[in-house]
Amino acid sequence: MRFVVMTHNIWADNRWPDREPALRSLLVTRRPDIYAVQELRPVTRDVIDSVLTGHRRVEDDEHGWSHESSIWWNAELFTEVEHGSLDIGIGVDEIHRHRKLFWVRLATEDGTTIVVSTAHFAFPGTKRELTEHVNPRIAQSEAAGVALATLGEPNEPVLFMGDLNESWHVLRILHAAGLHDSYSALGVVPGPTWPTVPTWPAATAPWVIDFQFHRGSIRALTTEIVDFFHGDIAPSDHKPVVTTYGFDVK
Repeated sequence: MRFVVMTHNIWADNRWPDREPALRSLLVTRRPDIYAVQELRPVTRDVIDSVLTGHRRVEDDEHGWSHESSIWWNAELFTEVEHGSLDIGIGVDEIHRHRKLFWVRLATEDGTTIVVSTAHFAFPGTKRELTEHVNPRIAQSEAAGVALATLGEPNEPVLFMGDLNESWHVLRILHAAGLHDSYSALGVVPGPTWPTVPTWPAATAPWVIDFQFHRGSIRALTTEIVDFFHGDIAPSDHKPVVTTYGFDVK
């Protein structure tokens, strides 16, 4: 079984509804089997629901599932077993208060299960980081590694993805926790995922900050950063990362 996974920071409701046709076009064109988003809002959630017909998503009244992250999956391939959210120390200020590690356990028709999870780590421009010179993504990466170890059963496939807002410490710590990023697993040099130009209005140096990680009986088959535009506007200020996975039967 092979399936396509997309992670995407969809930029809240900035420049909305100008971006709506581009987001719709992306999802129609790519139609991922699993779609994990960050910076979700109810208006963007409704658009995704209307395009990804045949998909299901987590239904939960917790504010973060409608205003931060959610996960959609192809209902022909997967059914939900359970879902939840874990506090890994992201929601420490007003900007990030609803951010957690959001996860869902899915089952295939033959009973194989997989944990799919997403998070949005703290932005480097928070007041504490600027004034105290403390990098909160170090602790958040460590907490994510511990959380993912408790979520997955031995050899159960686990996916973790999102806008992690940096590369060095994130990769170092999550690799040490036994996770593999899709780029290095395939010998691919990671490229910048933020910003999309000219949709992002300012001149900014490019960042490599959006990732997919995996662990357990699963392997990455392809991975790419999608530079997608509809007319002259991108779906978001972030480029989605798309990876094809296969269950490892060895």
